[in-house]
Amino acid sequence: METPVAERTAALLTRPAAPSIDPVEAIQADRSDDPYGVATAEFYELLATAHWERTGAELIEVLAGVDPSHGPIVDVGAGTGIGLPYLLDAVPGADVHAIEPSRGMRTALHTRLRLDQRLAGRVTVDPRPLREALPERACAIVLSAVLGHLDEIDRYRLWSFAAGQLPPGAPVVAEVLPPHRPIEVEPVRYAAVPVGRFTYEGWQWGEPADDRLMRWTMSYRVVDGAEVIAEQTVQSTYRCWSPDDVRDEVESFGLTADTHGDAVIVRRP
Repeated sequence: METPVAERTAALLTRPAAPSIDPVEAIQADRSDDPYGVATAEFYELLATAHWERTGAELIEVLAGVDPSHGPIVDVGAGTGIGLPYLLDAVPGADVHAIEPSRGMRTALHTRLRLDQRLAGRVTVDPRPLREALPERACAIVLSAVLGHLDEIDRYRLWSFAAGQLPPGAPVVAEVLPPHRPIEVEPVRYAAVPVGRFTYEGWQWGEPADDRLMRWTMSYRVVDGAEVIAEQTVQSTYRCWSPDDVRDEVESFGLTADTHGDAVIVRRP
């Protein structure tokens, strides 16, 4: 019997495009097709290191015991590839299917692969969106700060794939970022990294777009002493998730969900 989620998503997959724009599309209508390429890709390697030192350690714990003979690790939203060494350290002998639709992010990702032959021999970069890019099977799936960017069709593809193409017990590691519901977030500088005589700063602030969507503004600044000599700003929307939200959604696919640090670990029993 079809579940409510499956029925609703099956209808989305088969119905013709509606002439009107739904509320989510209206919120996103002014976004670039590649919001990460607008500004974030340029600064990600400089500003995300501290985050990945923590996240990478968690991935090594969660992925311990994964059997790479079942297929590649699927890295959804691989970005610049900053997390790839952690995946290969966690699962020696694994291949990685790196899904990254952002051209800006892929530019840095390809550079990383060219400079690291260990990665180049193991990592396949797929430029298509998730719904088109999933391989035939996998041994694990990783989503770092990506779940909130996936629409209902992408999530249907993801959870269906996890239920049918992962071996029992294999993890889907989905990072769940606060806030779990939209709130006003005042501007905060989350990183400041000196390089040469300049300092590179990452700022972000947010506001509710509806009862589940946050509208985030990210500002990247190049600072020389007290002077801001360059600044780039980009907006994007992100759907808020709590661990309970993930658990409620995946149950209809026959999947279980537990928490580990900032991540929800979804498994096929």
